[in-house]
Amino acid sequence: MTTEPLIPDPLYAGLSSLAAQETTRFTDRNLRVRRSPVVHAVRMTPWVAGLAMPAPACGQGWSGAGAGELHPVAEPVNCGHCLASAEARAAAITSSAASQPQLPFPS
Repeated sequence: MTTEPLIPDPLYAGLSSLAAQETTRFTDRNLRVRRSPVVHAVRMTPWVAGLAMPAPACGQGWSGAGAGELHPVAEPVNCGHCLASAEARAAAITSSAASQPQLPFPS
């Protein structure tokens, strides 16, 4: 027995696409909320419809819609709460592991 709907739900498809896009943006990155100088570790947190979105690993809140306020960065974590949490430290990307992605220039 399958749980797939007979007719695909366009709302769920849109939400799923957004969650996948945000997850990809934060792969191997730490996180900054808007223009704050504080850099957080990233953890996936429950969102809607069983999906997950990246968020500060320390649980720091922010106001706004969610997507757009969080920015992936390749800088080391400097959030005191993230650095104090073993789970957040494990999720943090160190500056040696974070690098600028290579652009696919033709040879």
